[in-house]
Amino acid sequence: MCNRNAETGLAAFLLGAVTGIALGVLFAPAKGETTRRKLKRWAEENYEEQKDFVLEHADGIKEKVKIHAEQAREKFAEHVDAAREKIAEGKEKAVKEWNKRKEEIAAKFRKEEEKEEK
Repeated sequence: MCNRNAETGLAAFLLGAVTGIALGVLFAPAKGETTRRKLKRWAEENYEEQKDFVLEHADGIKEKVKIHAEQAREKFAEHVDAAREKIAEGKEKAVKEWNKRKEEIAAKFRKEEEKEEK
């Protein structure tokens, strides 16, 4: 649980830092061309560091996604099995009811035929 809070805190810090830097550069009293040049330079300087950070954490994220996907598959399979059982029960009840009604209807027709024969 602590690890998750640390990851969330780090992500929030990085997001805040990037947002602060971007806003600071954008609202600085400089020409657009100068601002774009500064942003480009900053991006080039930080690209490798950020790329390494993302790649370093990508494996951990992939692993977590795999774990959660497997858990979701297992739960889905459980729900599918439960649904199949319910369907089988419903089918069995429907067949029993159908056979019961069929017998009742057949008995009515036999009685009517017997009445007509008399």
